[in-house]
Amino acid sequence: MATKTTKSTIVGKKLLGERITETLKRKKVILTKSQVEAIINEFLEQVKQALIRREELRFPGYLSLKTTLQKPRVAMNLQTKKKMTIPAKWVPKVKFSEDLKKEISKAKTIDKNDKKFFKREE
Repeated sequence: MATKTTKSTIVGKKLLGERITETLKRKKVILTKSQVEAIINEFLEQVKQALIRREELRFPGYLSLKTTLQKPRVAMNLQTKKKMTIPAKWVPKVKFSEDLKKEISKAKTIDKNDKKFFKREE
């Protein structure tokens, strides 16, 4: 039995920044969109640098990020049938917390027309 999938909304840095700015305004914290964007950019840069340094990042209740060494493996070119060795490499890994997984599975489907979740100023 196939599961039904729905097209998801892609949330990039710009939309995320707008949502954060709006949420902070409601909480009486005033930051401009450019300030929020700068914070997001710096956060992502720090995450990238930590992963490059092989550090593990933990955000309790949300997720953890780390890098692992992928072993070398033998693969085959399907057109030529030649075997080739793919060298070992470092790859990023993400593990979501059990709390977040439970919260996501309990969440109701959000209506795409719900202005509360999809408010966007043009």
